[in-house]
Amino acid sequence: MKFRVYPNEKSPKLFKSKMVEYLTRTNIYVINSMYILISIMLISTYFYNVNPSILAIFKWFAIGFLSWTLAEYLMHRFLYHKIKDASYDKGIQYLFHGIHHRYPTDNDRMILPVIPSLFIAALFLGLFYLIFQSEALVFGAGFLIGYLVYMTIHWTIHKFSPPKNKFLSWWWNHHNIHHYQQHDKAFGVSTPIWDIIFRTMPEKNRRTVTILVDKKED
Repeated sequence: MKFRVYPNEKSPKLFKSKMVEYLTRTNIYVINSMYILISIMLISTYFYNVNPSILAIFKWFAIGFLSWTLAEYLMHRFLYHKIKDASYDKGIQYLFHGIHHRYPTDNDRMILPVIPSLFIAALFLGLFYLIFQSEALVFGAGFLIGYLVYMTIHWTIHKFSPPKNKFLSWWWNHHNIHHYQQHDKAFGVSTPIWDIIFRTMPEKNRRTVTILVDKKED
C-alpha cells in the first residue's frame, strides 16, 4: 500500500461552509477541559446522591478506565481502519482517521471535534447506564478520563520528539510503526495489552505501507 504524507502541514478544508469546517477542528485543551469537568460532575453526583464510598468510586472508576483501553483498540482497528485490509485511504475511514495519517502533525485534526465527541460520549454513557445503572456515573467518568489520557498521549507523540528514556520512548516507537511501517499492527496507543492479546503487535523487519513524503499539496 502506498500512501502520500504531508508532514508539518495543515490539512485542507473538508467543507465549503466555514461553520461546518470550523466544527471539524478542535484542540486538546478544549477537549481535556470539557471531559475533566464532565468527569468531576459525574463523580460528584455519584458521591452526593448515590454512594459516598471512596472504595466503590475507585473500583468503578478503575474498571471504566481499563474498559476504555479496550474500546480504544477496537475502534481504532475496526472503525478507523477498514476491517478487510486495515486501509484508511478512502470513505469514512479517511474522513475520521486517514486524514490524520496524511497530515500527522496537524493539531486540529488529531482529536475528534467537540460535537461528534460529545455525541459519541452521550451514546456510551447512555449504554453504560442501561448496563450498570447508577454505577455508570463513575464507570463513565473512568471511561472518559481513559479517553483523555489516550488523547493526550497521542497528541504528545505527534507534537514532540521521542524522549531519550527507553521506557517513555516506547509509545513513540509503537505508534510510529503503525503510521509509517505496519498499518495493520500496533492499534493500541495508550497500552500494548490488547495488541498482545489479539496478536497485532508489530513484526520485526515487516512493512505493509510505503510512505511517500511531500512538502506541499499537488
